[in-house]
Amino acid sequence: MTLSAHALLLLNAQRHDLDDRPDERSVARDWAHHVAEARAQGWVVAFVQWDAPHGAGWDTFSKDWTLHPDFRAEQGDVLVRAELPDAFAGSELAAQLHARAVQSLHLLALSGTPALDATLASAEAQGFRIESLEVPA
Repeated sequence: MTLSAHALLLLNAQRHDLDDRPDERSVARDWAHHVAEARAQGWVVAFVQWDAPHGAGWDTFSKDWTLHPDFRAEQGDVLVRAELPDAFAGSELAAQLHARAVQSLHLLALSGTPALDATLASAEAQGFRIESLEVPA
């Protein structure tokens, strides 16, 4: 288990979030660079896989539910399933991060997603410092 004071948390790394965006390639490349950098520095890398909300145009466990092809969870990473809008509510995210001694989070997320504000508020309530937030326009 990787222990680190820092974690990179990807909130929107699933196919349903990134596929068919006009900036898909640039966002995926940029985020993949951040993931590689975080791993090189020994940070914990955490991915959230959101279950499909009621009325979504995709289904849980479908191709759209999987991580975008530019990302994969590796040994030592955290991969949790969550329901919108809060990645910490009803998931093992806080427990997994605390078990790895994480104190600060660096988030990658898409603007306008319901998860962003709820997860930020919950992260701070769980005792994590938000060190950086990258949100492509």
